[in-house]
Amino acid sequence: MLERLNYRSNKNIDLGAALLNGQGSGPLSICRLGLFPMSYNGCEMIATYNLRLLMGQPKPLAEITREIYPYGVFFWGIFGTNPLALKRYFRENQLPVQMNMDYYRFRQNFAGAQYGILSFWNSDKTIFKGIHTVTVENTPDGLKVYNCTNRKVDPAMFPSLDAYMKGKKFICGYFADPEKSFEKN
Repeated sequence: MLERLNYRSNKNIDLGAALLNGQGSGPLSICRLGLFPMSYNGCEMIATYNLRLLMGQPKPLAEITREIYPYGVFFWGIFGTNPLALKRYFRENQLPVQMNMDYYRFRQNFAGAQYGILSFWNSDKTIFKGIHTVTVENTPDGLKVYNCTNRKVDPAMFPSLDAYMKGKKFICGYFADPEKSFEKN
């Protein structure tokens, strides 16, 4: 029921057609997930939206959120979204995205892909700093990270995946499988 109320509100918020960055900035900050604004708990939804857009399979953020909410959101959004639930979303939407729960395997698979999603604990020392989920892109200049922080409205560049993950603890990663085709719109 809460996802329907949020959907009615979120679908009327104009987010434009660009990749989303800075979940605590602009109109994105007033979108809702459960009992909270997405500035607090929306990173998995934003990462999924951004990945779909990069893959040429765009879908409105409000629809993605409505689909994932029933099986992926913890306690009305208090603890955000289970990043492992994205696997089900990609499967049900027939998107060529594969999941890895081992960082070294993800790193190996992502090296052959252009786009992906990373979920991680914000600290490799404690879980009390929470998790974050971002969309990542392999570029000739290094790793481009979308929605890197709450307020950073532009993508961030890092020399490598390892450089970005320094001080973080990997939970899971998804990569757009280059072996499976997908049509760009």
